[in-house]
Amino acid sequence: MSTSSTTENLFAKYTRLSPSIYLVPPRTPSGPAPPSTIILAFWYHAPPRALIKFVVQYAQLAPSSNILFLLSGPKDFYLYHTLTSHRRRLNPAIEVLCQNKEEPVFIHVFSNGGMFTISHLLLAYRHATGSPLQVSSMLVDSAPGIPTPSKTIRSLAYALPQTLVVKQIGWGLLSVFVWAGWVLRKLILKKDDPFAFTRRITLDSDFIVPREGSKKGVRSGYLYSDADDLIPCQDVEEHAAAAAEKGREVELVKFKGTPHVGHMRGDPERYWTVVERYMNLVD
Repeated sequence: MSTSSTTENLFAKYTRLSPSIYLVPPRTPSGPAPPSTIILAFWYHAPPRALIKFVVQYAQLAPSSNILFLLSGPKDFYLYHTLTSHRRRLNPAIEVLCQNKEEPVFIHVFSNGGMFTISHLLLAYRHATGSPLQVSSMLVDSAPGIPTPSKTIRSLAYALPQTLVVKQIGWGLLSVFVWAGWVLRKLILKKDDPFAFTRRITLDSDFIVPREGSKKGVRSGYLYSDADDLIPCQDVEEHAAAAAEKGREVELVKFKGTPHVGHMRGDPERYWTVVERYMNLVD
């Protein structure tokens, strides 16, 4: 079965706003007091069968919330290469957020791919409304990393076919593409890596602020591991320290031995306990 048909089957009961944006409307009119809107920004080329487990669990935990889940794949990185094109891609999500502007929003991002998507969402929201997005709390899973060419190649290689010969050819082409881009940016254009801005935007009060009336900054939890081969602990801890300097209430939740974006599988009880706590952090 192809990836596209698998996606269509698994996501059939959800509202498709665009090829990479889906909405899970509230299932009950009332319930506990979780955020009005939950945003799940998934990792680059996340397999549908893997990410759907998070969507299903969130739907059970927050039956009265809107759940927006955002996918990211090769075309989202390569076909949308300007701020205007990203705003156009993310407009369906912005429209949902604008319908509940005064209600709390909870964000859960996964890996650098999710950070890239959520950063462009914050930029698009500011452009559409003239205001930063009000967020009650935020979980950052397996991110953010400081990009290097070798890490970028490994990350993008997750989307390659598993056939040995095809994967080797794809790896070679990726290596040429990524290293050529790195040389062009660093030595000729003197520009930052396209992922570098995600570390700034997600901490910038021009784009993300705590819910109005909150006495604390955006509460931020970092879920990471000592065994992540893509995102070193130091990268995560540096971003958490920068968040604390910005006045955020920060928590480091370190897992032992779990792989990249694999902390939920490694220790589901601990993982979902943290999620529930952050999801309900509403002043």
